[in-house]
Amino acid sequence: MPVTIGITGGIGSGKSTVAKALQLMGYPVYPSDQRAKELMQEDPELIAGLKQLFGEEAYLHSELNRPYIAEQIFKDASKRNAMNNLVHPAVRSDFQNWTKQQKSPILFQESALLFETGNYKSFDAVILVSAPKEIRMQRVKERDHLTDEQVQSRFNAQMPEEEKLKLTNLVIYNDGNQLLVPQILGLIKQMS
Repeated sequence: MPVTIGITGGIGSGKSTVAKALQLMGYPVYPSDQRAKELMQEDPELIAGLKQLFGEEAYLHSELNRPYIAEQIFKDASKRNAMNNLVHPAVRSDFQNWTKQQKSPILFQESALLFETGNYKSFDAVILVSAPKEIRMQRVKERDHLTDEQVQSRFNAQMPEEEKLKLTNLVIYNDGNQLLVPQILGLIKQMS
């Protein structure tokens, strides 16, 4: 059985940057958020569940209506939870199928909500990618072209970083002052 390691962090922390660095080092990384989007587009059971939850307007011309769904889930926590209860089991199943196809002794899964869903418990270890809130806010505003209020609503939908730090001691600081690769290599050595 390979060692499975989760990679998580708040929006704008740099999870994807760390995941790309690991891939460049030759490690397989399962991109949960990307696969969730793909599954919401291709899994008939998941599509039916989302339409039932959000109505037919969840899909326009057979494409997921992302702006509509984002508006719904960031203003209504019950809809966000209901959507997570549909999407997360599909992603977990997809990850398990993916792991069976891998040959590496260490596998990584990048996921924004490992702690929020409780799924962190299914990994051998979890790495938290951390960055100051101001840096994260700027990154998200530039990347997604959002207002301060929209970014803050996304921050509010995630567990505070202080709580995440209580659940793991494996932290990569992506604050622009510390080099990522030496931190990544140090954690891999620590886990090997």
